[in-house]
Amino acid sequence: MARPQPITLWLSILGELVRLVALTTGVLVSVIAFATTIKPLADGTLDPIEAVKFMFLAMPPMLAYALPFAGCFASTLVYHRLSNDNEFAAAASGGVSHRALLLPAAVVGLALAVGLAALNEQVIPRFLSAMQRLVTEDLARILATNINRGQSVELKRLVIFADRAQPIEVDPASGASTALVLARPAVIERDDAGRVTSEGTASRATLWLFPQPSRADSGPTTRLAIRLEDFVSKDASTGLVSGRSLPLSLTLPSTLSDDPKFLTTGELLALRNRPERMGWIDQRRRALAREVVREELLRRFNRALETDGFFTLIDDADRQVVVRGRVLRPAGGASWAVEPGSAQKVEVLLLRTEPGSPTRARGVRYAAASVVIAPDTSDAQLADELRLRIELRDLVSSVFGESEGGEATRRSSLSLAGLRMSDTDRLALEPFAAKPALELLAAPQAQGSDGARQKASELTKDLADLRREVLSKQHERLAMAASCFVMLVTGAVTALRFSKSLPLTVYLWGFFPALFSVITISGGQQMTHGQGGIGLLMLWGGVAALMLYTGWTYMIVRRH
Repeated sequence: MARPQPITLWLSILGELVRLVALTTGVLVSVIAFATTIKPLADGTLDPIEAVKFMFLAMPPMLAYALPFAGCFASTLVYHRLSNDNEFAAAASGGVSHRALLLPAAVVGLALAVGLAALNEQVIPRFLSAMQRLVTEDLARILATNINRGQSVELKRLVIFADRAQPIEVDPASGASTALVLARPAVIERDDAGRVTSEGTASRATLWLFPQPSRADSGPTTRLAIRLEDFVSKDASTGLVSGRSLPLSLTLPSTLSDDPKFLTTGELLALRNRPERMGWIDQRRRALAREVVREELLRRFNRALETDGFFTLIDDADRQVVVRGRVLRPAGGASWAVEPGSAQKVEVLLLRTEPGSPTRARGVRYAAASVVIAPDTSDAQLADELRLRIELRDLVSSVFGESEGGEATRRSSLSLAGLRMSDTDRLALEPFAAKPALELLAAPQAQGSDGARQKASELTKDLADLRREVLSKQHERLAMAASCFVMLVTGAVTALRFSKSLPLTVYLWGFFPALFSVITISGGQQMTHGQGGIGLLMLWGGVAALMLYTGWTYMIVRRH
C-alpha cells in the first residue's frame, strides 16, 4: 500500500512561501529602485515627475537581484518557524522524509528560476532601455546642465567647455529639435589614443540637434551641428589660425545601441551575423569602409589618369576640381603624389560651371610642380563622409575660358580641402561603404594597404570583445536564474539544520554563501568579458559552490 503524500502540509508551506516571497520582493525592489533613482534626480537629469516614472521602470530590472535574496529569506523564515514549532519533527514521526519536506521550497525555487530567466531574456532588457531612454532622450538639456555646472562635454573626439549654455528657439523648417548657444566655448580635439591634437577657443558657438531615424543595422542616432564663431585654434601642423567661422558636424549613436544589456536573447543571437548593431562596432566598420573606399577611389583615379589623363573631385561649393597628370604613386603614409605628364607640371582646374568637357570650361588653372592627395583630417573629417585634400607646391595660377589671357600669379603653396568624390565615383564605391562588418573584413580590399589592415585589425579586436561580452551576458542571466533556485533551497535546508537558533542567525548562514554566489557571478561576467571562456569557471563556480554547500548541509540534516 502506497504511503499517502502530505499534501496538506505541502500546501501550507507553499502558501507561506509565496506570501513571504511576494512581500519581501516588494520591499526589496522598492528600496533598490528608490536608491537607483536618487543619483539622476540629484544630478538634475530627471525632474520629480520623471523620477517617479524612472523608479517604476527600475522595479522589473531590480527583480534580478531581489528575487534570489527574497526567496532565500522567505524559505529561511518559513522553514525555521515550522521546525522551531516541532511541526517537522511530528511530520518525520509520521514517516515524512526530509526530501518530501523540502519539495515545496524546490517547487517555488524552480518557478522563480524559470520566471527570472524569462524576465532576464525578454522583459528586463526592455525596461532597462526605457530607463536609459528616459535619462538620455533630452540630450540638449543634459548638455546645458553639464556646461552650466562647469563640467566638460565629450562628443566623440571633441571635449567642449563653455561659460554657460542657453537654449534658443529653433526654426521648424530647419529640422532641428533643439538648439543651444554656448558662451566663450573652448574646444579640445583628441585622437583615438586620447592624445590632444588641437585646442581652440571661440567667442560664441551655436549647437543644433537633428534626430535621425533608426536604421536596420543600428539604433537611433542624433546628428549634432556646431558653428564656432571667431574661432582661434592651435594645431601642431597648422599653427595658429584665427578669425574664422568653423562649422562642425558629427553623428552621435544612441547609448541604447552600445550595450548588449539592452538587448533581448534573440537580439543578442542576431549580433553574431550583424555585430554593427552596436554603435561602437559600426564606428569601426565605418572607419574601415572609409579606408577601403579611399584605396578604391585612388585606384579609380589611377585608371582615369592612365586612360583619360585626368580625374575629378567636388569641393564644398559644388565646383569641379579636375586634376591632370600621368599616374599616382605613394608619397608616404596615406598620401599619394600625382606624377606630371609631358609638360612636367601637374594641372589642377577649378571649374566654375558644369561643363560638358574640361577643355571648354571657365575657371582657374593651377600648374604645380608637385601635387599630393591625402585624407582630409581637418574638421570635416569628424563627419562620416570621406573627404580628401590636395596640396599644391610651386604653382602658377591663371584664368582660362572666356577671360583667358589674364596675368599669371605665382604662389609657393595652395591647399584645397574638404573635397569629396564625384557622383559617378560615389555610386561605384557605395557598395563598399554599405557592406556589413563581417563581409567587409572578408573582402580582399580590407588587407590592401597598411591603413586598411590597421582598421581591419581594430575592428577584429572589437568584434572579439563583443563576442566575449555577449557570451558573458548570456551566462550571467542564466546563472542568476539558477542561483534563485539554489538560494531558496539553501534557505530551507539551513533553517532545518539550525532550527534552535535565532531566525537572523539562521538567515546569515544562508545569506553569506548566497552573497558569495552573486559576487562570483558578477566577477565571472567581467572576467569572461575581458578574458573569454575561462571566466565561465568563476561565473558558474559560485553557483556550484552554493549547491555543494546546500548538499553538505542537507546531508547533515538527514543524518540527524
